[in-house]
Amino acid sequence: MATLGQAGLCASVLFARSLRTPAYLPLAVFFIASGVVTAGPAVAAFMPGLQTHFIAASLPAYLLLGPALWLYVEGLTSDTPWRLQQRHLLHLAPFALGIVAMALTISLPLAQRRQIFVEGVEVDTAFASGLMIFLFLLILGWIVQAGYYVVRVFRRLAAYRQQLRNLFASNEQRELHWLGWLLIVVGGVWLLSFAMIISDNFFGLALISRGAGALMGLVLVWSLGLWGLRQKPGFEGRYMDGDPQSETTDPTISAASDQKYQRSALGDEQAQRIAGKIEAAMNRDELFLDPSLSLHKLAKHIAVSPNYISQTLNETIGENFFDYVNNKRIETAKPQILSGEATILAVALGVGFNARSSFYKAFKRRTGQTPSEFRKTHRPSALDA
Repeated sequence: MATLGQAGLCASVLFARSLRTPAYLPLAVFFIASGVVTAGPAVAAFMPGLQTHFIAASLPAYLLLGPALWLYVEGLTSDTPWRLQQRHLLHLAPFALGIVAMALTISLPLAQRRQIFVEGVEVDTAFASGLMIFLFLLILGWIVQAGYYVVRVFRRLAAYRQQLRNLFASNEQRELHWLGWLLIVVGGVWLLSFAMIISDNFFGLALISRGAGALMGLVLVWSLGLWGLRQKPGFEGRYMDGDPQSETTDPTISAASDQKYQRSALGDEQAQRIAGKIEAAMNRDELFLDPSLSLHKLAKHIAVSPNYISQTLNETIGENFFDYVNNKRIETAKPQILSGEATILAVALGVGFNARSSFYKAFKRRTGQTPSEFRKTHRPSALDA
């Protein structure tokens, strides 16, 4: 009941938000499907007459979890405002088969449904036997579907984070690391659910108690609600109209532009000239001190195509935008850390970082030491000099 309440509340909030930001719609659907999947004990206790109907509805709900989660991740990582499109309907094909299976199951006489799904008694009719084979194949298809979406989401997140590093110098609240960890848990729960279905229906064994399974479902739904309700789409600040902090959406930042970027002809002389402009913007104009610096801001500042800047950074300078800007910040921060005149937090904010944690992470990646370790290691020699 706690899981149902959590899922219902989250779905309601997300449906309201989806009117303004459609990327939240798939997560709302995920919570509804999760509520259906976990409603078994509540239905058995409070509406026993609908128990077989619930069992019939649970399979399409399972088949909806993977597509809903994938479309949510697609919405979070899309570099243009996400909308439900016709191509997305293909992901719902297994769900449609689940609806067919549900309708066929409900068409069975009530006595036969209770014998099969509640009492576990085999019904020796051709229709019932064919239906059970169909249901079993859909269950096998569900585990294949779940594995497919887990792999696809991880690949999507990896490509998304690389894209962030090519576009932004500060990625706090954008990288979606929580989603990767949660996805591992989701994958584990799905595997366990599959094992429980097989062991219960074919061997009569319960792998875990009903209470433990219910607790796992509650923790999963609560965790996804906690993070999902506060997570904004990663590129929202770039493409939303009317936001004074937003920047003009550049059509070059898309899947099609990635291919165009690979084919773009940028000569060595032109690349060197662009590299000089980039260095001047950083060293002379100190553009890296801007905490909200992005590839598009740099492009506007030096009047060069973002595509050409990205290509120059990666092929001529040898760093992506994120590493290039943050390395400039770290080099500027080093003498300030050694002087000891300001706190490490003040230094971090002063050179363009948005948070102490991101400064520590970038500093250690650049120097192999934390700021405190760097000060202890290098300050004596600096004072002697």
